[in-house]
Amino acid sequence: MEIKINLDTLRRAEADQLLRALSQCKACQTLEYVDIFAGDPAVEERSGNSFAPMRQFLCFRQLRTLQLVFPHCCSNLDNDLLFEAMSSWPHIRSLELMDPHLCSPAVPFRGFFAALRLCPHLQILRMYVDATHIDIDPTAELFQHTSLQTLDLDSHKVADAETVARIILSMLPCVDQVNQVYAGGDCREEWQEVNRHLKSFKPSPVLGRQIIRAAPQS
Repeated sequence: MEIKINLDTLRRAEADQLLRALSQCKACQTLEYVDIFAGDPAVEERSGNSFAPMRQFLCFRQLRTLQLVFPHCCSNLDNDLLFEAMSSWPHIRSLELMDPHLCSPAVPFRGFFAALRLCPHLQILRMYVDATHIDIDPTAELFQHTSLQTLDLDSHKVADAETVARIILSMLPCVDQVNQVYAGGDCREEWQEVNRHLKSFKPSPVLGRQIIRAAPQS
């Protein structure tokens, strides 16, 4: 079962009502695809302390694709909620959370990778992370997520582009580059620097072929 909603605008109260209605429908065991897109309302709104859109999707345990692109869709998203969500969606393959009003992401890398451990089939991920505080050591982590191939991230600031690149290289071996959730954002140059480090760290295909040809025959 699929649900796709495209609206010109979506006010916070309307979004709350819509998501509550979805969570109470009879499709909890069959819904696999959700795509909700909406533009900004004419009047700026605050998200509210209790508004947490992702919580309304926790009952859909068969989700393969979840795309939320509307104002305040990431409200109150933190380590605990992301972990709970990923544990509720063991089959998720594509997750996109794009909130134009999110100023300070509350999910650092440690919470980000803790949640990734719960969704081994995830192939596409677009979301915000807190890259201003590096709370993980790539040399001390043994975990690797080998299914994720497309990674779009954004952050208020990238504190250390080289360390972020090493984290991605060691834990996400199938990710060749990081795209920005919103291209042209404030951190565009910083994420480009992350990608330059990623490119420099990865061995070139030509060098790899040379090493294989030079290997002694048994």
